[in-house]
Formats: sequence, structure tokens, C-alpha cells
Amino acid sequence: MPGHGFGYGYGAVGHARRTPLGAGQGGTPTPTPTPSYSLPALDAIVAHYDSAAITPQADGTALAQWDDASGSGAHAVQATGANQPKYRTDGANGRAYVEFAGGTAQWLAIATPGALRTAMDTQNYTVLAVVEAATGAPGANIFGVGAGGSSPSLWAGGTNIGWASSNIAGSTVPHGAGAGYMTLGLISDTTTQAVSAFKQIMRNIFRGAIYNSHTNAASVTNGKTLAIGAGNIDASPTFAFKGRVYRIIVWDRPLTAAELMQAEAYFCWFYGQTHPSVTLGRHLYLDGDSRTAGVGSSALDGTLKLAYKVAAGLGHPLGTYSVYAIGGAKITELIAKGGEIDGAAQALAALDPAMAHRLIYEEFFNNRTLAVGDLATPNTLAYLTAQYLAERRAGMPSSLKIMGQSPFDHVNTQNPQPSAWAAYIQANYAALGLDGLADVWGSVLGGDDACPNSAPYTPYWGDGVHLTPDGQTVQAGIIVDACDALAGW
Repeated sequence: MPGHGFGYGYGAVGHARRTPLGAGQGGTPTPTPTPSYSLPALDAIVAHYDSAAITPQADGTALAQWDDASGSGAHAVQATGANQPKYRTDGANGRAYVEFAGGTAQWLAIATPGALRTAMDTQNYTVLAVVEAATGAPGANIFGVGAGGSSPSLWAGGTNIGWASSNIAGSTVPHGAGAGYMTLGLISDTTTQAVSAFKQIMRNIFRGAIYNSHTNAASVTNGKTLAIGAGNIDASPTFAFKGRVYRIIVWDRPLTAAELMQAEAYFCWFYGQTHPSVTLGRHLYLDGDSRTAGVGSSALDGTLKLAYKVAAGLGHPLGTYSVYAIGGAKITELIAKGGEIDGAAQALAALDPAMAHRLIYEEFFNNRTLAVGDLATPNTLAYLTAQYLAERRAGMPSSLKIMGQSPFDHVNTQNPQPSAWAAYIQANYAALGLDGLADVWGSVLGGDDACPNSAPYTPYWGDGVHLTPDGQTVQAGIIVDACDALAGW
């Protein structure tokens, strides 16, 4: 990312602080920010490791303790000199950071996690970290337990970043996002009934944007020692992180998409970076069902997922697109959660009013018992789809353009038949509220028996719907071509 000033105002959301620890930064005493830039939900912060709040000392000094600036007392400590990271002063925008060398493990153990552990074990929290990763061992632990298996760990290796939990490494994606720091993190949520079949949601964060969703919450800590810089502290410290850590913040609730963007705006201001969507001049949103979330590709490599393939094909690097798709979602449920997208879009518009916003939408056929209907008949597929699209038009900036995907299913056994819904979308996509249509049904992937349970595109679950990575490559190409053909996209 370019190393120049952020340069855009942002309307901060006011929250009472948990403790009076700093000038609007949840414990960071200096520098005092302008009113336009502040962290959200200060009252919900239960751990805050802020290198700017460390008492200034000589560059390269060994760091024995990194105080928790939230007031919760979850200080990170290391008594053994050989295992202490270094306090450094030459970071982004002249800010201090904590350097972990990798190789010989350096780590800080969180001795009294208190409210931090409580939040993580309720599985309702948000964690964001600001780091610069150097080449390190795969799976290097930035923050968490990091003991393998179902242990929660925010990590970065030489090629990937992500959140590992419950044996899910589907959050891993290349972290090569240009020079400068990166932010990454996770939302774990058991409180929101996002879709009828799933209440627990895990969403992975990169540069303030949701880039993957799973239908389960993060795993609990199982009483293991939380640490910064390495994992498996209770046995033999491994997974040593190599790089710079500027901040790690944990909130005791899921942040909203708008709050995530507010935090990212603050980080960009504080560390002298430009938000990647501001640099690009546009932001991409993908919403819909499990296919749009990337189900069907390998859980071990985020580059195989549909959203990543589509974004890359449209020239969107990480941090310039958001994925709101959730497995099993029905159109009625997508309507209910659609305001998340609106909130993120409005927060980005506050950073740059000229930014272009693009939404790719699909709900393939999860409301299989609803009639296709029409725009005038309530509780039909057509009516509800038009409602969803109209609400996004009203809630998002005026620069919005929406590309839809047609459904596909490998057999016509449902009522209504998928071919009937596909035919309606093909004939009426503009009346539904779409600017363009990526006609998957009319491709080699769609149509009755066009994509049966056989190689090379299916099965994933033997259902003829969830595609292999090869199938998702084909689908992404259809979407990208349709977007490229749409004027003003």
C-alpha cells in the first residue's frame, strides 16, 4: 500500500470508554487523534496491545511486558530474555512496533486473561491486528493459542494469513498486498440468527473487509495459554511469528461492518497508509448463498474460492472487496442481513464520496418451495429478489451497480423447477433491479443435467451444485466477462 497520508474525513461513532485510559483510543495516550478518526466501541474493548502506548525506550530494547491498555489487566509478559521480542521505533508513519524474530521463538504470554478469555470462550468477539509479516514458518501464530487442531490462532506464514479454528484454515489467503502494514482479524458470533440452519458465524477480516464466512463460530481456548508471537506455549513453543506487530485489539462483541471500516479508517490515519479501496477507487461486495461464499473449493486455500477468483479477475486486491455470502441462506434471510452491506458501503463512501460500489448477488435456489411469481405477487422469488435489490439501491451509495447471477441445479426435481426461475431471471433481470446478468444457467455449468455429478466440475457434496475449484474457475470467468461487458462497471 502507498505510504502516504489517508486524506479523507470519517464520521466517528461515539462510545463511552470502559476506563479513562487515553485520548479516545481505548488506552493509547498519544498522539491525540482528530475527532474524525477513532476506534469504534471503546467500551467493548477487553484487550488492547498498542505499541504506541509502550513507554518509549531505546530502539532494539528487549520487551519483557506489553501492557494491556484496555484496563482489563491482560498484560502480555516474558521473563526469559532470550525469548523476549524487541521494541522498535522505525515503523510505519514513524510509529513504534514490537518485532518478533522468528526461528528461535519469541513470545509474550498473557498471564491473566480475565475478560479477554471470557469473551473468547463465549465465542462472541472481534479481534483485529495490525502487522507486517516477514517470511516465517507456515502457520506462525500472531495471537491466540496456536496449538493446532481446534485451537484459535490468528496467524501468518511466508505466503498466507488467516484465522485457524476448529480445523478450518479456509481463511488462508496470500498476504502480499504491497508495501506497508496489513490488518487482519476475525468476527466470531453466536448471537445472530443469520440463516435458519446456522446460528454460529465466523467471518474473517482483511483490511477492514469481510473476505470469508463460515457457518460456525471460532473454537474456545480450552484453558490454554493465550500468547502473542508463538503458539503451543503450554507445551513447547512453536509456530514462531516473524514480523512486526503494531496492535492487537479484542472487542467482547461482534463489530458491525461499518465499525470495521471505522477501525480501518483509524488505522490508515494513524499509520499513514491509504485504504486500498480508496487507492483503487472502487469496492466490490459479493452476497448470496454458499456457492458465493466459496463452498465447494478446498478449505485449505482461499485462492480456490469463488469470491477470490472473481475479485482477482476484476482487478480487486484483498481489502477492496467484501464477502457477505453465508451457506444455506434464503432470499428472506439475505434481506434481513442486507443492511450490513449498506453500513460498510456508507462507511467507505465517507472516506471517498467518489468511490464506485459494485455488488454481485446470487441466491441460487434455497427458497425452493416458493413460487417464481412476479414483481406484483408477495412472497414469491421474483418479488423478494426485487425487494432485496431495491433495499440495496436505497441503502448504498448512488454509484452502486449490481450484477446478478442466474441459478443452476443439475436436475429439475424441485417445485418450482430451477429452469423456470432461471428463465424468469433471464427475461426480467432488469425489471428485478439488476444492471447486468452473469448467466450461469446458460453456460456449461447450468441447465438441466448440464452439470451432473461427474468430473470435472462436480461433485463436491455429490449434489451437482457445489463446484470443484475447476468449476468455480469457470463460474468466476462467466461473472467477470458479464461485468466487463457492462457499461460503467
